[in-house]
Amino acid sequence: MSPTPQARMRWQGRIAGLALLLAFSAGCATVPPGGRDGETRRALRSIPKIPEGHRRADRALVAAFFAANGIPLDHAQIERILPLSAPQGRMDRLALRNVATKKGRLLMVVKADGRFLWEELGRNLPLLVLLPPDLHYSPAPPPLIPVAWDRQEQAIELLDGNGEIQVLPADTFFARREPLKHAALCLVKPGGLGRFEPTREQKLLLADFWFDRGNYRRADAVYAALQEEAPVGATDLDALAGQGNVLVRQGRYKEAVPLFRSALALAPDDPKILNNLAFCMLNNNADLLVALRHATKAARLDPENPLVLETLGSLNLKIGDAPAAAKYLEQAWARALTRPPEIQIAIMDQLVRAWLAADRQDLAWQVAEYRHRAFPEYRFPKDLLRTFPALRHAPEPLPEKNPKPGG
Repeated sequence: MSPTPQARMRWQGRIAGLALLLAFSAGCATVPPGGRDGETRRALRSIPKIPEGHRRADRALVAAFFAANGIPLDHAQIERILPLSAPQGRMDRLALRNVATKKGRLLMVVKADGRFLWEELGRNLPLLVLLPPDLHYSPAPPPLIPVAWDRQEQAIELLDGNGEIQVLPADTFFARREPLKHAALCLVKPGGLGRFEPTREQKLLLADFWFDRGNYRRADAVYAALQEEAPVGATDLDALAGQGNVLVRQGRYKEAVPLFRSALALAPDDPKILNNLAFCMLNNNADLLVALRHATKAARLDPENPLVLETLGSLNLKIGDAPAAAKYLEQAWARALTRPPEIQIAIMDQLVRAWLAADRQDLAWQVAEYRHRAFPEYRFPKDLLRTFPALRHAPEPLPEKNPKPGG
């Protein structure tokens, strides 16, 4: 059974944070070759290099953005962020955040209004901006990197994915970005977040960053600080759930239960909290019928979530209803085919146990054999190896569909 579904089910809307409240002074001007020195112009010290070998301009620009921040990406990482099958400019924000986290950076949404853009050009911070073609909202505007702002000429220079510099009047640039609330992306080292006077949402991103990196002590410290900053008599729901997730990662399910109960009192119809609480109660082996009620409600509210269905199936298995457990775990498996291997494997292992408990060893073996062939690098739990010793050996190759003549 998957030990930490909570980490995979946290709210994923935090990347769309609010604007930064900037209070630091303007930095020194930096001028690329050919630029005019002085406070009327600021620019990145060097224009980011557009890498070769990318079939689309948006992919090339994202690669240049990461490389300009000192963390170049490989083609597989670019494909996760901007699949070739996706429309031009349509980035997978969750993949973008995950790749940044693995590279040791926080992906932050900032409000790149006039003041922020001017100051960060002076600080040589590359930004990734989206620029709609006109004054109306666009679902997938092309990404660009601002490289210079000449206030005397009232012009902003932008690098596109073809390596060309587009020059726009500053008024036009900011007017076309107004529908997007001037939102831009930047990559920040976690230790450098303080200079931005981070908002609550950005502090949550920092806590999630440490959580995803396995530094639970730092994550818990940020969550605790957010609780202290909450208004008198109020509770920060996200921070409370985050503290519960830390305890789950540490295997402290009993201590996590009261935190998720408090969270449930604040959000009684949140399927993630319902599932997290049910999962902790299951692993604490306490109040299983209450846990089943929570999991059933979570599945009713979020019926397509494989993690919710896994918890519901595991609870039915725990209380002895193997057929119901198999039904829910099969549903979970069907909905997890695009999820990471760890999620699929946890569900399949539970499904094998459910079929064994239902006296259907034939179906249990089918699932186990499929898992063995699909993910041979992942070891089986000891209880399943005892039941099926053949799983200790490498799977035999499948017969060829069209054997060669005389073969």
